[in-house]
Amino acid sequence: MTAAPAIDEIWARDRLGRAADAGFLKSFLLNRIVEREKAGLPASYVLNIDAQWGQGKSFFLSRFGQMLRGDGFLVAEVNAWQDDHADDPLLSVMDAIDIAVTPLVKRERRARDRWNEAKRTGAAIAVAAAKGATIQIAKKVIGSGIEEIGSILQTGVPADSDKAADALAKSLGDILDEQGKALLATFREGKRTIAKFRDSLSEFLKVAAAKNQPLPLFVLVDELDRCRPPFAIAMLERMKHLFEIDQVVFVVATDTVQLSHSIGAVYGGGFNSGGYLSRFFNRTYYFDETSKGDFVHGLFEQIPLDPAKISLPESTDIPSYLTGGFDFFGLSLRDIEQVYDILRSVVTAWNSQLKLEMAVLFPLAVAHQQKQHLALDGNFATSLNRLAQKLGGDQFEWRIAFRPLRRGEQPASVSGVTLASDFVVHSERGLNNLNDEVTALHSRWVVQRLQEEFIMSPANRSTAAKVPSAIRRYPDMVRSAGRLLPQQ
Repeated sequence: MTAAPAIDEIWARDRLGRAADAGFLKSFLLNRIVEREKAGLPASYVLNIDAQWGQGKSFFLSRFGQMLRGDGFLVAEVNAWQDDHADDPLLSVMDAIDIAVTPLVKRERRARDRWNEAKRTGAAIAVAAAKGATIQIAKKVIGSGIEEIGSILQTGVPADSDKAADALAKSLGDILDEQGKALLATFREGKRTIAKFRDSLSEFLKVAAAKNQPLPLFVLVDELDRCRPPFAIAMLERMKHLFEIDQVVFVVATDTVQLSHSIGAVYGGGFNSGGYLSRFFNRTYYFDETSKGDFVHGLFEQIPLDPAKISLPESTDIPSYLTGGFDFFGLSLRDIEQVYDILRSVVTAWNSQLKLEMAVLFPLAVAHQQKQHLALDGNFATSLNRLAQKLGGDQFEWRIAFRPLRRGEQPASVSGVTLASDFVVHSERGLNNLNDEVTALHSRWVVQRLQEEFIMSPANRSTAAKVPSAIRRYPDMVRSAGRLLPQQ
């Protein structure tokens, strides 16, 4: 049997302080279940983790699940977005629980019997829901015109025959009458099936407790706010009406504002989506807002940019440089990820021995992501500052540090805008016509970088024509990389 990972190992990459959230919420949920049981309330709970995109909801749920399993709890993990194709979210939840309880039911016959019964009744509920959807589709078709009805029922009767139309209408009326008579019986049978499902699941949990299985059963639901609105609503309804059972705890991670918009899209703009959601959650826990620095460092750790392909001053690392730039431009976390994806695509496609000058590539990627055009000309610095002002940024002083190039010199720093502009101005002259008389530390570094490019350029033997820098190709590269972005 594989040993459970240690807490420090589980949260080794936690840059957002989510380990502290997990410890608190674990204690809260376990104790709240006990409190509710003592108060004669259902010993179940539904907790909503509310955080905007990029604040580590999925990271948290994954590690929280590992932590709970390490303590011996049954943990079912549902990725609602991946299961969005299913007819009924109940199937998704049941499958996740089935995986979680497999070790227990393999060794305990009574637990296996109770769980199999719960699965059978759960499947019956899902099938009944599918039938209901089929009936709704049929009603929609019936209201769409007699020609379409005749085609679907394959009567073979000409649609322009009045006599045939009357006969078909009567036949359909009889069918609907029979369905109407069966509605009450179907409703009653549905209630009995739901009650049997709840009883079977409750009995399974009691058998599990008798076999020293730590409870409650935790069901962790992620990505609900990304689902089709009908699927998200159905998931909430299933949680409320089927799983309000002693020793069952749901933890649902959502961007609640986004989820409210999805619900509003179904019920209409005047619908109180927030009030509707409050029916399903006992409490909502709000994550602290993620800093841009933590987010960028997290991106770089997860999907790094190859440092061997990137040029920056020696005293500046890639995540720190990007963080300063994102702060300067005032981008949101979602915008940051898209810009980062553009940069990553360019770096992936880059095959030259030359290094990419991030000082120029980065602002071009920001402009492209914001659907702004930046020309590589003498107005480059002005254009960058205007872009930052337009985005509500430019309040952060974006400084790049430089180490001395010669003995006796003092360290210096320059704004990211000035550094980018220096590259543009010097590269515009051509690699065979660089200005060697610059004195500023950052300008000498820029010229040095371009001189190294000139040495590596196959055109450096001929000085008759202007030798362009690879920097002049960056706008086209960024545009190509931008076409790889996923639909939002």
